Amino acid sequence: MPAPPATKSPFSGRLLPVLGGGALILVACMLAYAPVLHGKFLWDDLYLVGANPFFKSPRFVFEVFRHWLFIDSFSLYYRPVQNLSYIVDYAIWNRDEFGYHFSNILFHAASAFLLFLVIRRCLRAMPQEGARFTDAASFSVGLLWAVHPIHNAAVAYVAGRADSIAMMFALAGWLLYLNDWSGWRRIAALALAAVCVLAALCAKEIAVIWIALFAIYLFGFERAVPPRAKFAAIGSLLAVLGAYLWLRHLPGARTAQNGLVTPPLADRLILMLRALGDYTSLIFYPGNLHMEREVWNPSAYGSLRVWQQNLRQEYLSLIGLLTIAGFVFACRSRLPGRKIRILGVSWFVLGFLPISNLFPLNAQVAEHWIYMASAGYLVMLAGFACAIPARLQWRLAAIVPLAVLALGVRTACRAADWADPETFFRRTIADGGFPERVSLNLAEVCAGKGDLKGSEAILRDTMSQFPDFPQARIQLGMNLLQQGRKTEAEKYLAFSPHGADLIAATTPQSWHAALNLAGVRYNGHQPAPALAVLDDAIRRYPDIWELVQYRAEILGATQGPNAALPSVAAFANDHWWHIDSRLMLGRLHADVGDYAASLADFQEAATLDIHSAAPFDQAAKTEVMARQWPEALDAQTVAIARGPAQPEQYMMLAAILDQMHDRARAMAAQRKAALLRASGTGG
Repeated sequence: MPAPPATKSPFSGRLLPVLGGGALILVACMLAYAPVLHGKFLWDDLYLVGANPFFKSPRFVFEVFRHWLFIDSFSLYYRPVQNLSYIVDYAIWNRDEFGYHFSNILFHAASAFLLFLVIRRCLRAMPQEGARFTDAASFSVGLLWAVHPIHNAAVAYVAGRADSIAMMFALAGWLLYLNDWSGWRRIAALALAAVCVLAALCAKEIAVIWIALFAIYLFGFERAVPPRAKFAAIGSLLAVLGAYLWLRHLPGARTAQNGLVTPPLADRLILMLRALGDYTSLIFYPGNLHMEREVWNPSAYGSLRVWQQNLRQEYLSLIGLLTIAGFVFACRSRLPGRKIRILGVSWFVLGFLPISNLFPLNAQVAEHWIYMASAGYLVMLAGFACAIPARLQWRLAAIVPLAVLALGVRTACRAADWADPETFFRRTIADGGFPERVSLNLAEVCAGKGDLKGSEAILRDTMSQFPDFPQARIQLGMNLLQQGRKTEAEKYLAFSPHGADLIAATTPQSWHAALNLAGVRYNGHQPAPALAVLDDAIRRYPDIWELVQYRAEILGATQGPNAALPSVAAFANDHWWHIDSRLMLGRLHADVGDYAASLADFQEAATLDIHSAAPFDQAAKTEVMARQWPEALDAQTVAIARGPAQPEQYMMLAAILDQMHDRARAMAAQRKAALLRASGTGG
């Protein structure tokens, strides 16, 4: 971006207080979110840092730009930078949940610190405000925003980090542009600012709003920059936006999920008022916090009793109207701090409009959506604080630590909900979160604990409430199958050809029905019907490995490995980044005696996951089949280094050493395996 003339740097003035403020913000974030540091992965975490193939190797640094965030989905989320952050986390932490939560807190703390610096820089451009008030107000806004409980869904939830990463890069770009450096440092800062803006856009789509907000600030508040430089900056931002739109075309074309109905304008206006009222309520009193809130229920007008039960939603409309009136007053009032209030209102309104329900959304209200806009609300309140007489401002400042303490305690209590999946899902349902989606996750948690009957009860209740929710039907069929009730399960897993086509076009992960139905057929000694089910499903879901894998397993068991090889090879070559398909291809090559191809497959697989022991363990088995004992020993040694807690790895090592007549080391490996089994370390 073309540089503005020399202005005060956001770091100008006393550096120590700035760094001290950043340290306090970091400590406050760590204390507020400490309960979630040992939390488990849940909901979308299970895919993004579990099944997601694009975060387990630095090899995917460029590949993530060629894919949507969710592979098996209809969503149009393009967030390669979020995947890049998972690549770094995986390299450092492997599968340790602590590290991922720790990174989330660091991203949030960095955003809060940069927010402090940006507001400080913006207020310094308003000369009517004193330096002491500027520093105190900007730090108070940053600290209060950092510990506010409304941000739990963006911080305590590993999958929610896109908001904080986008805000961090956007604010960094803002500061880099408003620097007072000269020469090559200015050029480097401006180039880095453009990179930061692009990174923010690639972290989350909401970063477009940051560009609009920066343009408003530049033209409405930054007097030191001449018009020509301002227009040049906007031109540079448009070029960055163009680069982002080009990147979004790299993934394959995807049709958004059908079913989003645009309500009439009158309904959307009511929804907007209620959403505004709900967000305002949560900013001042963050009591009832849960995912994807509901503020509009048409059935509430069916009877007086039901309407009374939903009376809070009517109050939200009134709060929304009062909030708009407050915004108008904030902008029109001639009280001191008017510019600050106008900046805050502009900030909030820009962040709120995309989530206001004036445009179609997949939910009515979601707490993490207000992540960026909530900072504007606090800036507006700082503008009102400026209107307070100076002798009273320090009394107000004394209240800030109490507010930080209260908000921090509430954040810690809410963060504890995220530490345990079952607690999170049960509390979300109890607090009014979307039961149809949350219930499926709760049922899965119960099934994972062995409570299949409890899981079945939850699924049947979900189906009774939401009869048109196919995921509940499919999951119920899978549950019944686990219980051994195969005949009953088939009723829920089988669909007519038209129904199967419709569900494939509208329901993510509906391929589970076909996969489990094929399992019923094959386990019933009907391999041909099972293959027919899978062939039909693969036609609808050509990129789902689990379907191709099960088909290959059936072919291998009934017709031999040569029959299974072609389809697995085709999938692995078309999806070079998919480690499981490459591992299976290597095993099939070994089964047909092509040891060289098998070892090449395992070598390729090892580059797709930097922590997995499987490629080296499988390579060791291939070397054993080829009776290449030294090579098998080398591969198994690496496998143990990557998976040191697995007893089977040591038993394999013992077998190899035994063949090499190294009895002492073989017995030592057997003892290690026995110790691991006795301690239960290897499961």
